[in-house]
Amino acid sequence: MDAIQLILATEKDAELLHKLQVEAFMPLYEKYHDDETNPAKESMDTVRWKIMDHPKSDFYIIKFEGEAVGGVRIRHHNKGVLVENIKWISPIFVISAFRGKGIAQKVIQKVFEKYPDTLTWMLDTIKQEPGNCHLYEKCGFVRIGDEHDINENMTLVEYEKSCVSARRIAEADAEEVSKLVVRNFLEVNSKDYGLDVMKQLANVFTAEKILQTASYAHMYVFEWKGQIVGVGAISSFWGSETESILLTIFVQPELHGKGVGRQIIRTLESDELFTRASRIEIPASITATEFYRKLGYDFKNGIKELDDEGHYRLEKFREVAL
Repeated sequence: MDAIQLILATEKDAELLHKLQVEAFMPLYEKYHDDETNPAKESMDTVRWKIMDHPKSDFYIIKFEGEAVGGVRIRHHNKGVLVENIKWISPIFVISAFRGKGIAQKVIQKVFEKYPDTLTWMLDTIKQEPGNCHLYEKCGFVRIGDEHDINENMTLVEYEKSCVSARRIAEADAEEVSKLVVRNFLEVNSKDYGLDVMKQLANVFTAEKILQTASYAHMYVFEWKGQIVGVGAISSFWGSETESILLTIFVQPELHGKGVGRQIIRTLESDELFTRASRIEIPASITATEFYRKLGYDFKNGIKELDDEGHYRLEKFREVAL
């Protein structure tokens, strides 16, 4: 039998989970005095409500060699709204007597296995607790978003794990990528530019156009459950060794706002054409401009104006080690 088990809690488990939760989180409360956010300050009624919060969440008892040692709650909603394909780990805890045994890391892997259709996993943790941050990073999470100051001693940071895989484009992908791009033109960008304009552009972005771009750029496709759900490319900026440009960034329309775009940008920003560059430019559609700005890109030369192709020119500067 596996030493670690996840047992879906029922209402009768509220007292047990509350006791474990208080024991696990009280040392952090005594350190940070975060009355509004620390699970140790939750009442048993709140824990009971979380257990009964189906279908919006699942609360599991963590058992190690048959003994209850903690808990993990998987949330399927954000601010009360069910969100398809995104799940939150909130919270996960193991009591102190059983820490240092790798239990939490194995629990996270078991959680991933229980929800194989998940596109993106989210959680937050305390910035001042490097051990917690290291745990989540070992499990494939990356830090994103703004920091939230709880008090003068404590800051919450957001983490995300994408279940989308990235690889360089192959010739056989071109037709599928073309269809993905065209869907975005007709279903998304047409709201800002008009359908007629987007139909004209859609006629240009054939499979041949995709392969042409891939011939001079590093183009990646992003797959989930065997389907291409995103595309992005990076190229040198007019042959420059110190400037690059991001191109052809699109996400399957149904998956907008679910972390795929951030995964695309992270992948492009790890490419050699990005890491060698001191300036990176993006010709951003009206639709996507604010998304890029949240990721550190801003209007070129501080000027917000559309170019002749209807793009805002955005840029990011970075220091490059010599």
